Amino acid sequence: MQNNQENKSLFGEFPSISTEQWEEKLKSDLKTDNPDAKLLWKIAEGINIKGIYRDDDLEECKPFQSMPGSYPYLRGTKTNNNWEINRIIETSEPTEANKLALYAIKRGANSIEFNCSQIRKADSLACLLKDIDLESISIRFDKPMSFKIILKHFITFVEESKFDKSKIKGSFNWDAMAYRLISGQYYQTLDNNIDELVSLINESEIHFPNFKVLSINAQHFHNGGSTVVQELAFALSAAVEYTHRLLEKGIRLDIIIKHIQFRMAIGSAYFMEIAKFRALRFLWAKIITAYNPELKENAKAYIHAQSSIWNKSLFDPYVNMLRTTTEAMSASIAGVDVISVLPFDKTYHKENEFGSRISQNQQILIKEEAHFDKVVDAAGGSYYIENMSKSIIESSWELFNEIEDKGGYAVAMESDFIKDEITKSAVKKEYNVATRKLSILGTNQFPNQLEFMLDEVELETKGKPVGLYLHRAAQEFEDLRLQVEKSNKRPKLQILSFGDLTMRKARAGFIANFFACAGYEIIENDNCKSASEGLEEARNNQADITVFCSSDGEYLDFANDFNKEIQATDFKIIVLVAGNPKEDIDNLKEAGVEEFIHVRTNVLESLKGFNSRIIK
Repeated sequence: MQNNQENKSLFGEFPSISTEQWEEKLKSDLKTDNPDAKLLWKIAEGINIKGIYRDDDLEECKPFQSMPGSYPYLRGTKTNNNWEINRIIETSEPTEANKLALYAIKRGANSIEFNCSQIRKADSLACLLKDIDLESISIRFDKPMSFKIILKHFITFVEESKFDKSKIKGSFNWDAMAYRLISGQYYQTLDNNIDELVSLINESEIHFPNFKVLSINAQHFHNGGSTVVQELAFALSAAVEYTHRLLEKGIRLDIIIKHIQFRMAIGSAYFMEIAKFRALRFLWAKIITAYNPELKENAKAYIHAQSSIWNKSLFDPYVNMLRTTTEAMSASIAGVDVISVLPFDKTYHKENEFGSRISQNQQILIKEEAHFDKVVDAAGGSYYIENMSKSIIESSWELFNEIEDKGGYAVAMESDFIKDEITKSAVKKEYNVATRKLSILGTNQFPNQLEFMLDEVELETKGKPVGLYLHRAAQEFEDLRLQVEKSNKRPKLQILSFGDLTMRKARAGFIANFFACAGYEIIENDNCKSASEGLEEARNNQADITVFCSSDGEYLDFANDFNKEIQATDFKIIVLVAGNPKEDIDNLKEAGVEEFIHVRTNVLESLKGFNSRIIK
């Protein structure tokens, strides 16, 4: 790699451009004295993103800088960028799960996560782990009736199989407070759960020194609709809560640290997610050294990144492949330790060979063919990502301290502060989805009106729990379309386009996109000659709704004519206008126009209203 001096020589023939010159150019191009008013982007995290960044902006980031593998680990905890490819096995039947695991390992997975809900006896666990080389494959256990029983049987199996215990790696997905957040109750009490955790740690230390017992399930915050700042602050606060309680039980800090894994979701905001994982490592390192400055080498956050559920869709499901690919890319660039890519069809299909194979191959491609594992912190030095990392660190730390002032994570959770804050964030995000300020491709933007998914759905949508509601942003739009599919009447929309060519084309396209979100059948008269022609076509098609698409000034005469024509018939139809012609709204309403569909319309609420009127 070229050093800085060589880089300067490379660009030496180009004149240096100052920040002031850039700002003057922006003012000229944007025709404003305040470019920030047009370029400044304030995101949900409360962070301001500038329109441009230059090397000057790195000056404020210097206190956060470090080399990869060096404290405070902003740039990574390793001197390489290798990560484990984890395959989550959904089935709980031991023989089938073992078969799927062996196939996944053969195809490149080096970490397997099992659903242990059916494991009660030693022979069931032996069946589950049959023929797996535990010295080279990490094993992760989830959803058991008892982690203590699983650990007991696991010890027996490893000893009988004569594996080297020091080479056993993996984890338990044990997180009592996550269970409390979602279900509204603990397994028993928090104190009893901590006693169980102490037992697991002590037993694991004796037998499996490289096995992790405690997970911080921060993916639940994300899948409940949290911001990135909330996700980080709540994750760190939960980790500190467990740390305090384990210290009180006599567990050494260095032992506690090595048993914690942060299980984080990977969202769609590509650069934001890279910055998030960098910020997590930095903050966790600072927290640990606040406990004990001598533990800098131990203060490395172990991160298990898992693709998001929140942003996935039922309709146009292959778009989910694009989402999970970019998620895996951002997590790997950020230098996480383990990545789990969920199948693209997990929203509606049970575990299947195609979905699972694709999800695993996505990681193999970015590692083996794109070589993402060959560069440590490829984002390091990026003006944008470095500044975003700094902003996330500062905002997350502020919220973390707010939780600590309330008495810590457990107190904040039991007072519903955690749930309420995430719910507030989710409501804002859902409103942005409903109004299409936030796009979900194939769901609230550019849906395929010819796509039908009812017969594909194998999984039932669960109702809202007592605790935090884990769901997807697309669900309410999907419910609308499924309601249409389940009914014996698919609503028909007649678009009547007339007049100004540019305006009618643009507005007809907008309306077709709008109503396709609910799966309506859309019929268009591209150049309607008269109101009588339009009414005749709408009657022949037995349309439930008609929408006029033209320029604002041409609506009133057409609407009056259409109203006169329809008054002479017994035909009933909902009449709408595309756009918001403010000067003529009252007159248009008198002419029978019921609603005006435009960019500020709440798409979701509007479509719910039409469904309730048309579908019986």
